[in-house]
Amino acid sequence: MFALEMVEKVRQVSPGAANALTTLAVKNIVPLAAAMGYRVDEVTDARVKATVPLNRKTKNHVGSVYLGAQVTVMELTMGVMLFRRFPPSQYKLLVNRMEVVFHAKAKSAVSAVCEPSEEVLAGLASALKAKGDKAEAWIPVQLLGTDGQRVAEARFLAVFKRG
Repeated sequence: MFALEMVEKVRQVSPGAANALTTLAVKNIVPLAAAMGYRVDEVTDARVKATVPLNRKTKNHVGSVYLGAQVTVMELTMGVMLFRRFPPSQYKLLVNRMEVVFHAKAKSAVSAVCEPSEEVLAGLASALKAKGDKAEAWIPVQLLGTDGQRVAEARFLAVFKRG
């Protein structure tokens, strides 16, 4: 049984425990996530939400969340979303391009929310089947402060290759 399949079985019994397991997996795969305090808060078929605190390790010289931490939480959250649909045992994922627009200073912890449309995800799956081994899609992610204010929005060009 693959690790992701085990997490999904745990999710049926306890979504909180499954989120904790997902957080541990991300921190194991990307050690920077552990240093930043990355935490998975919510995972569904349609949405993934994860948070990074504002603390000594994530704060910049003006007292807000460092740009690198903001981009990293968005990219990791997008990865959690995509690996649910396209397991790493079958696909290799790389980000080929990224675009970010910043709207406000991140004066608190920030939460990345990845909610790609079903059309985008279905199109990616369809392209992988039609082309056989490679497909790409732009995946949007929002970054919100604890007050719900939109801090930034990004989109990542996710490129998948089969196995």
